[in-house]
Amino acid sequence: MKLRLELCVISSILLTGLIVASLGTSTPKASAARLTSLLDRSPATAKLQYQHLRERATELGTEAIPEFKGVKASDRFPEVLLVNQDGQSLNFKTDLVSNRTTCFAMFYTRCTGSCPGTISKMLKIRESLTSQFGRDNIQFVCITLDPEHDSPETLRQYAESVDALGQPELADIHFCTGAPEDLELVRRALGMYDLDPEVDADRSQHAAMIVIGNDRYNRWASAPSGLPVEEIHETCLRIAGTTERQRFGLRLALDSGFKDDALADIEDAPMGFSTAAAAASEGSCCSKKDSADACCKDKAVEGACCSEKMEP
Repeated sequence: MKLRLELCVISSILLTGLIVASLGTSTPKASAARLTSLLDRSPATAKLQYQHLRERATELGTEAIPEFKGVKASDRFPEVLLVNQDGQSLNFKTDLVSNRTTCFAMFYTRCTGSCPGTISKMLKIRESLTSQFGRDNIQFVCITLDPEHDSPETLRQYAESVDALGQPELADIHFCTGAPEDLELVRRALGMYDLDPEVDADRSQHAAMIVIGNDRYNRWASAPSGLPVEEIHETCLRIAGTTERQRFGLRLALDSGFKDDALADIEDAPMGFSTAAAAASEGSCCSKKDSADACCKDKAVEGACCSEKMEP
């Protein structure tokens, strides 16, 4: 009986091999040819792709999407008090979530792991998304995981060290602390915790995530902060956008191998991608893997995270 079973298995393997051999290599060749055609950047092909891009972009509506009516995810959020780097009291639900679009991150000032990179990405998308939505239509909130140490004064020193303050043309950014039990409620509400209790209890293993919520439309999403800044920017567009063209036009441009200027002559085309790309370039001080204290301190650099050259 055992021998018969083994013979059946061997026969099945041989039969599968014969079928694959009879098909030859036509499928891989076809796939390779298709990929080659998609990557062709000859002038003629680029022109056709651009025409297709314009047609697809104009199909996306520019009228405002109706706001969500019904039970929202934020309805279960706690109304707890947070305090920002200026000592300003902020109600989590009322001031930072309700009828707003907000990007959240969690960090702590003594963190030497993923936190500097996460905060750097927040600063980059703060600039690129301000260029898209304006300073009054989106805000950014960084919440400490170490309230026992991170007082408002400590948070202000940290914010200054990463050049997050003193740029009134950009959307508001808050570095917040609060009572430990309240911050735990906020962390749970935003889904920024690990399902393994042991891992979750280790602050040094906290999720390096950026969470964005658009309460008017009941849209929420999260993205690992390790993603390229362009992808985080696009994710935020999907959540924060108020028209279909604003939400998806950038994806059309990226899929066709173009940047945002490919849609520059189309009304209501998405903007801000080039700013996000500049922030991620090697010329930006925030793109370097330095400590938070070193970010934006290169006086010779004028990058997306450093809006003006610093005086020597």
